[in-house]
Parts: sequence; structure tokens; C-alpha cells
Amino acid sequence: MRLVHPAFASAQGEIEVSYDGRTLRALTGESVAAALSAAGILELRHTRSGARRGLWCGMGACFDCLVTIDGRANQRACLAKVTAGMAITSRTPAGDAAAPFAALAPQPGAAAQSRAVDILIVGGGPAGLAAALEAAQHLKPRPGEHRVVLLDERPAPGGQYFKPLAESQRFTRSDRADRQFRDGATLVHAVRAAGVEIISDATVWGAFAADEVAAIVAGRAITFRPKQLILAAGAYERQAPMPGWTLPGVMTTGALQTLARAYRVAPGRRLIIAGNGPLNLQTALELAEGGAEIVAIVEAAPKPGAGSLATLARMARAAPDLAFDGARLLAKLARRGIPVLWGHQIIAAQGESVFARAMLRRPDGAQTELDAEILALGLGFVPSTELPRMLGLRHRFVDRHVGYMAPVVDEVGRSSVQNVFVIGDGADLGGSRVARARGTLAGHAAASALDASIGAANVAQARRDLARAREFQDALWQLYAAPREDYAAIADPVIVCRCEEISAGQVRAALREGGGAMGVVKKLTRAGMGRCQGRYCAATIARIVAHEAGAPLDAFAFFAPRAPAKPVPVAAIAFEKPEWGGHKALTPPPPVAARSARTKVSGEHRADILVIGGGVLGSCTAYYLARDGMDVLVAERDEVNLQASGANAGSLHVQLLSFDFGAKAEAGGGPAAQTLPLGPEAVRLWQEIARDTRVDFEIRMTGGLMVAESEQGLEFLRSKVALERSFGIEAELIGAAELRRLAPNLSEQLIGAEFCPGEGKINPLTATYAVARGAKQAGARYLTGADVTGLSRDGNGFKATTTAGTIRAGRVVIAAGAWSPRLSKMLGIELPVRGVPLQMIVTEPAPKLITQLVAHADRHLTMKQLDAGGFLIGGAWTAAADMTTGVSRTLRDSIEGNLWVARRVVPALDGLHMIRSWAGMNVNIDGAPILGEAQGLPGLFHAVTSSGYTLAPIVGRLTADLIRTGRARRDVTPFLLDRFG
Repeated sequence: MRLVHPAFASAQGEIEVSYDGRTLRALTGESVAAALSAAGILELRHTRSGARRGLWCGMGACFDCLVTIDGRANQRACLAKVTAGMAITSRTPAGDAAAPFAALAPQPGAAAQSRAVDILIVGGGPAGLAAALEAAQHLKPRPGEHRVVLLDERPAPGGQYFKPLAESQRFTRSDRADRQFRDGATLVHAVRAAGVEIISDATVWGAFAADEVAAIVAGRAITFRPKQLILAAGAYERQAPMPGWTLPGVMTTGALQTLARAYRVAPGRRLIIAGNGPLNLQTALELAEGGAEIVAIVEAAPKPGAGSLATLARMARAAPDLAFDGARLLAKLARRGIPVLWGHQIIAAQGESVFARAMLRRPDGAQTELDAEILALGLGFVPSTELPRMLGLRHRFVDRHVGYMAPVVDEVGRSSVQNVFVIGDGADLGGSRVARARGTLAGHAAASALDASIGAANVAQARRDLARAREFQDALWQLYAAPREDYAAIADPVIVCRCEEISAGQVRAALREGGGAMGVVKKLTRAGMGRCQGRYCAATIARIVAHEAGAPLDAFAFFAPRAPAKPVPVAAIAFEKPEWGGHKALTPPPPVAARSARTKVSGEHRADILVIGGGVLGSCTAYYLARDGMDVLVAERDEVNLQASGANAGSLHVQLLSFDFGAKAEAGGGPAAQTLPLGPEAVRLWQEIARDTRVDFEIRMTGGLMVAESEQGLEFLRSKVALERSFGIEAELIGAAELRRLAPNLSEQLIGAEFCPGEGKINPLTATYAVARGAKQAGARYLTGADVTGLSRDGNGFKATTTAGTIRAGRVVIAAGAWSPRLSKMLGIELPVRGVPLQMIVTEPAPKLITQLVAHADRHLTMKQLDAGGFLIGGAWTAAADMTTGVSRTLRDSIEGNLWVARRVVPALDGLHMIRSWAGMNVNIDGAPILGEAQGLPGLFHAVTSSGYTLAPIVGRLTADLIRTGRARRDVTPFLLDRFG
């Protein structure tokens, strides 16, 4: 329904749009979500399971309101604006499989635009605007140049607090705007007048360094290069997992307020507003004044009484105007007869396809219910820290409500990384006045870093304002102190990850299966892998993990930040890049062990065979050793599958990759060629393990295509096919017509390909854990959190000193991937193995476009479409490694270059968003494994290989053979360490 109030009027005429074929009336300038809500349409996105979702956050952070607009898939209804004749659909169009979606961005140029700025501010709420104003007032202008640039994702600055009226609305008289509207408009006007360039509709998708901030503006990629960076990304409303919270019609109070305040729309006539805090009261009054019926305001905090007088007095002293506004608000609600149910809590939402009633728990513990059309939940906020965490800023855990990470900053917002400030609710939660004061302090500090002569006239006032605002906030939340919720007690059936539809029970099952780390839960369940990047599930899952596994709540308790911070169109960031300068090999430091993985044991452990490394190769080796009746102990620094194996793309390669053959290949390609017979046998063993463990590894033998787009590439493939056939690999060269028949959705500019029917894909998030579980069932023991700090001879055996105690074993297998040289060196052996940080990319799901594993003859590319529909894109594009922490991270150049090659091969990618990228540490040798017993050190075995996931079972099987009998089922001479001399 549209709200009616004498202070507001429509500013624009009506237009027609359609939703799933139904014609609707809308107002020019309003959001798609507002237009649909005005028409009473609550059901929007279709989930993978077929469930429906509606508007949830209303600010572009959750991605539950996705719709297809004029053929452009997965657009956020809360941000997209209606236009005349717009066709909106709730489902992705089937259409022509070769081009299922319209392109999401214009064709990119040769490179992303790069723009140097003095001060870049990300976020246009109170903090960002205050910082911009203060900085710009001090910096001397330069002709034709904006020294301060502010980026904001919304159509207009103001943020969640100031929420300017949409273009579809206007005030009937200027004096009818309330103080919040007036203050916002005044601040924005002052910022513009000071010479700040405000860029709206700008999505910042990556912060790769303090001077490398990647954004999309009007569909175009811009890399900003600031001298000073101020992050003011604000906060989003926290999750509220309970039965029914994903029903259409259940939304955050912020979403409801945006509809009401900015667009003058209510999504239903009868509403319940519940949770904790004064935002719920303000929203209820605005809706009631516009004609909606507020069934009740459900407040978790107890009703203030005589004991609250001292707190009320503190509030009045700190901010008398705000204290008066609060009292007046309660009085107006009372006059309208709107009940405020103090001390009540919402415990469930119910309804068939949409919300219909709420279950409440009263202060005495009894339950009651209320019927309504809409339930808004306002339970507090969580800082938006994706960009600060991506930059590696130091963070601290804040144990408030569900808990969250907050950047460690000083009073002016200065972070642990030079030239980076974090302010406002994005640094910690304090409300608009705290945000404005901190913004002023940060703007002054950033400007002073560029010009030491800047005066400090506003600084003292900002500090006084900050002190008063903090005092008010402290008193406010003392008044609204609500009972602490027990997130660890969430019932098993309740959904905790909205994007991937993962329940609390699935999280607990993953913990029982894989160990007590967030990374394990993510890999086993896909929680946190959706479009929202864990915003609405990470903290809840961290609470469950902490309770179930006894893990501490700290930086390790949250999912690692990934680029993009929000989904970004592939078409907007695909740029051709130089592709080969050799791998950037390095000796990686030990990654910081995940604290939740540290085994709570010490003392001495004994085994016949110690396998160091619990990744896929170590687990395969242990699997075969244990099945052969050997006593084996696996020592793993973290939890199983958390490093290189867990970051693998899951390709089952049988043919050589393009950089393993010819002039680009290590050692001329000879060693890599020697591995060719291992590939088919490894695939057979993977199928055998899947059968024996009775687990679906999602092995799909689709065949592999290595495509060519030039005669030179075709000639390269012709030579490669001949070599591979000489080693028994089934492969053939096919022309353009046959390629079109096999893969009709590949680019028409491709002139041929090598087809290798023995290639396919596997799910490494399932397979490694199943192998480890199979090893345990056969008798192998696993010691996690056991970082090996010393390895030495102990009589005829070996002694390993670890963080989980001492291990004595007769024989040792070093299967630690790129970290193996560190262990071998402890025994005096130089292992010619280096680490290679590489990265992968995944898109949102799409209709089935390709079935094969696709690679490129001339360029770096491996690509497959997952069962869930997303494209997994890799191809050995370089990532970076933090040499302090050992953590690998993605690079913008590699993301852009990899996507350029991918869309060149599959043009339909232009209609998709990239939703995640990640990096792992690959192994660089000479193209062949190192396995077998070390000369001069009987009992020491190596099991290290590149192409590690494909070859893991065969290398593990051969290693187990050598340990058990001294002989292997095939000649391993080409893979012995002594080949290096």
C-alpha cells in the first residue's frame, strides 16, 4: 500500500511496469522493491530448493530480493529503479541457452580506468559525509580537480540514517521535513559546496591495497589510487535465525523504514515491528501516520521503571534533544493506541508461502501469537567490515549480541595499516552522532597527513561531541538492555545461512564430520559461499562452532574475506592481461594455525608410520596404508583440507595443461610428460574410493576440451596430442564443426580443440573429507593442530616435535605440499619444491551451458560448470602470499585477466556476476611428483606433487606400496628425488 500523509506528495507521474506478466502501476524514481511492495507483492527470489524469498535487508547487502530486469539477471530490487515499460521477472529467463541473460555491463575497454585521488571516502552516510566535509574544507583546491572523492552505493548520499526522499516523493512544503531529513539535506549540500565529488551508484568490490580500491561506476570499472583512504561503509542489521525468518513478509526494520521513509510505501496493511531499540518505535510511528496498522511493537527489553530514572537523566544531560524526541515518540504511539509489548521476544514466524503470524514469548515464559501481514525485525546492527578485513587491518572480537569483528582504530579512526581510516558504524556501533564526530576527526587527520599546516578549529568541538554522543549511547543501551540470546541453542531445522539454505543441524553435522573450524563448516556445507559472503550467517555459525567445539570467538572464528565484497558483473571487470612470465614461486611461511583446530592434547604419541600433512595427498596415503593394515598417524597443522587441498578447483586432468608442454613447460616438459600414465589410473582410483566409502564425490567424467582460436594454437595442440597418445592417453584433435556439436555455447571464434574423453571433475569439498574419514575407519589416527616444529632421527626411527606433543615413528612420509621443504630441511635434505599462490573464481549459478572441462591452448584457463550451476574458473593465474601469515590472497590483475579469457571462450558469462574468488598455495616442482624413499635416510618418504588433486590417490597408493613392500605397482624411477642430482 502507498502511505498517505499531508507532509508528502508524489513528485513523479505513474508509469507501467510488469512483474511475471502482471501489469503494475509504479512511480518514476522509486525502487523496484517499493513498486512491488506497493502492489502487495512479497515473493521475489526463487532459491535452489524452490522456496521463495522476499525483501530482507532493503540495503543491497543480503541479495534475497533478486529479480531479473529486462533480461538482466539477479538485480537487487531494493536498489534498482523502475523505468517505464520495465519487465521484471522472478525467475532467470530460460531463453536461448547460448545467451541466457542480457549483458550486465557495457563492453569494457582495454583496461580499467585508474584514477589518483588525494582522499577517497567509501560510504555516504553521516560518518563519510562528515569526513568529506572536514577534509575538503582544509585542502586547497586545484583547478579542474576534486581532491576529495566520496563513493556511495546508493542512488543518493545520506546512508541508512539520513535516508533522503526518493525522486518519486516530495515534501508539500519545505518546512514539513522533519529534523532528520533537514539535517541530512544540509550536510549533503555543505559537502558538495566544499568541492567534494560525490559518486553515487558506485559499488566498491575490492580493496587490494591502501592505494588500490576497485569499484564499478555506471557499469564501468575504475581503480582508485588514493593517498588517504577513509572507509565508512556503515553497518547492516544482524541476523535473526528462528523458525520462519526466511518467509517472504519477514524483513528487517531498516528495510521497512526505507520503504516507508524514502518511498512512502508499506508492504502490507497490518504490521508487527519487533526486536530491540528505538528504531522500531520511529518506524512504527511513520507507518502509522501514513495509514498502516501497527498490530504491536514487540520490545525485548523490559519496560523502563523507577529504576531507570538515573539512566534517563544521563541521556537528558548528554543529548537533551534526543531524549525529548524519544519521550515524545512514546507519547505519540500511546495516543494512537499502538501497544508496546515490553519484555516480549519473537520466537518464530509462521505462514504457508508468506508470513501470517508471529509467535511471542512473554516475560513470564508463556507463549502467545499475533496475526499480521508483515513482520519487521530490528535486533541491532553489525559493522560492515568486508573491506577492512580484505585489506588485512587488525581486528578485535566484540562480544555484543551475536558478536562481530571490529577494526582496531584510534580516536580519529586510524587503523593498523598506514593511510587507512575506518569510521562510523563500520568501525564500531555508536549511532549517527558518534559517526559524525568520528568522521570530522578522521577527515581532519587525513587532510593533515597531506598538509601539516592545517588548523584544528573543529577538532576540539568534534571531541566534545563524541564524548556526549558516547555518553548518550551508553545510557540508551542501558535503558534498552535486552536478555542475551542463546545462538548456540538454535534448533537443528532452523536455516542459518539464507543464501545456501543451510540449517543449524547441517552445521553441527559438519562439525562432527570434519572438526571444529569455521573453514571446515564452510567447505562441507557451503555456508557463507553465497552472494552475501557470510554477512548473515558467519556470526551465528561462529557461535554454534564455539559451543560445539569449544573454539574461541576471535578473528579465526569468522569466514575469511573474499573479493568481491559484493557480486560484480563479469563483463565490467574483464580485461586482457599479460599471461605468462613464469610462476611466481616462493618458499611459503607456515600459515597461522587455525586456533579452533589446535588439539587439546600433549605428551607423546607413537606410530609405525607418521604422515605429515592432512591434505588430500596425505589422507590418500594414510587411507591406503591403513587399509593395508599399517599403524599410521597423520599430523596436520590445522584441520584437514583447510590449505591447498581445500582451495582446489576440483579438475581431474588427464591431458597436459598448455604450460606443461612446449616452450613454456618446466624442464622442457619432459618430467610432466612422464606423469601422463598416472592420470587415468588416478581417476580410476578416485572412482574406486568413492565406491568404497559410499560417498558421492560428484565425479563427472565429462571429457576435456582444450580450445584453440588460431592456427598456431591448433598446431600446438596437434603436437601435444601426438605426445599424449604415445603415453597411452586417449585424445584427438577436432575441428570447429565437431567442437560446436560437443559444446555449442563456446565462442564461435574458436577454430578447433583437443578432446580428451578421460577428463572430468570432482568435488574437493567432499572428497578429501571422505578419504580422511575412510582412513580413520580403516584405523588411521589424525592429530590436528599439530604443527611440526622439529623433525630428527631417533635411533632407527624419527622424532617429531609438534604443538600437540612429541611423535615417535619408525617411518615418516612428508606430504605437506608447498611446505614440505621446511620439514625436509630439518633432516638436512634440500627439496626442490616451491610454493605457487594461485587463484580461482566462481560465478553465480546459470542454466547449463557447458558440460566439459574446458582449457585453452594459448592462454591460462581451466573452466567447468558446477552441478549447482556456477562457473568455476581458474587456470594458474598468480595470487599473492602474505609472507608474515602465510595466507594467500587474490590479485585484481589476475581476476580481471582470468575473466577476460573465460568470457572470450564462453561469451554468455557477460550475463553473470562473479560472486567469489579465493587463493591457494599450489606446488611447483619440475612438472612431476617427488615420491619414494630418500637416499641416505631410510624410512623417510616424500609424497609431493603438482596437479596434486588429480594425482593424489595414485601417488598415495604408490607411496603405500613402497612403504609396505619396497616395490611399487609401476616404475617410480622418473619420480625419485635423486633425479635432481
